[in-house]
Amino acid sequence: MAARGAKAVFVGNIKGGVGKSTLTVYLTEYLRQRFKRQGILLLDTDPQGTSFELLEPRSRSGEARFLPVGDRYDAVNMTTLDGVLRRFLSQDNGIAIVDSGAGKMGNFWQVGFLCNALLVPTSMSWTDLRPTLDFIKEIDERKEDQQSATPHIIVVPNRVSPNQRHFDLLTSALQEVNAILAPPISELSAARNYDKSFDGLEGVRDSRFYHEIVRLGEFIVEYVVSGELDKIYS
Repeated sequence: MAARGAKAVFVGNIKGGVGKSTLTVYLTEYLRQRFKRQGILLLDTDPQGTSFELLEPRSRSGEARFLPVGDRYDAVNMTTLDGVLRRFLSQDNGIAIVDSGAGKMGNFWQVGFLCNALLVPTSMSWTDLRPTLDFIKEIDERKEDQQSATPHIIVVPNRVSPNQRHFDLLTSALQEVNAILAPPISELSAARNYDKSFDGLEGVRDSRFYHEIVRLGEFIVEYVVSGELDKIYS
C-alpha cells in the first residue's frame, strides 16, 4: 500500500541515449494504470520534449508539463519547476515523474534533491557505465554535503540480454557508490518506434518489454511509493 504523501521520481543520467525518456513514458503509463484515483504528474525538462509530446494527449488537464532546462541555466523554468514540484509534494498523495536531458547537471541537481528516488538507466557497456558512475558519484557527494538520504539512487540495467543471469560487471562497478539495482530491461529501444498512433502500454502488451516495465513498476511501487526505501535508509 502506498505511503501517505505525494512522491517524486527523477529519471536522469548525464549520458545521452540510455533510454531516459522511453523509461519515463512507460513508467508514467504504468503508474497511471496502477493508481487510477491518484494524480500522476509528468514534468518533462528535456529540451527535446519527447515525453511531453507523447503523453500530453493521453493526460488529464495539467498532468503533463513541458519545462525545458538545458545545459544553460534557465532561471524562469527552474523557478517554475521548483514551485510546481514543491506544491505537488505538499499533497496527500500522487506521484510526479521528472524526465531530464543529457549533459552536465549544473544547478539542476537541486530539482533531483526534491525527489524521493533517482532512476538511472544504463547499459552494461563501459561507454555508458563510465559517465553513469561519474554522475552517481556527483549525486552521492552532494547528498553527503547536504546530509541528505534522498534521492535514493536506483540503477536500471538496459539493453540486457533476455538470457542474462549475472550482473557482475555492473554490481562490481556500483560497489563504489550508494545505489541499488532495479529489475533489468532487455531493450528500451524496442519501444521507441513512436508515431502518431502511440498507444502506450497497450501498444506493447504482447512483448517482453511490457512485462519488464510492469515488473519495474511494481519494484518502484514496493520500494519508493510505499516509503520502504525511506525506512531502510533512515
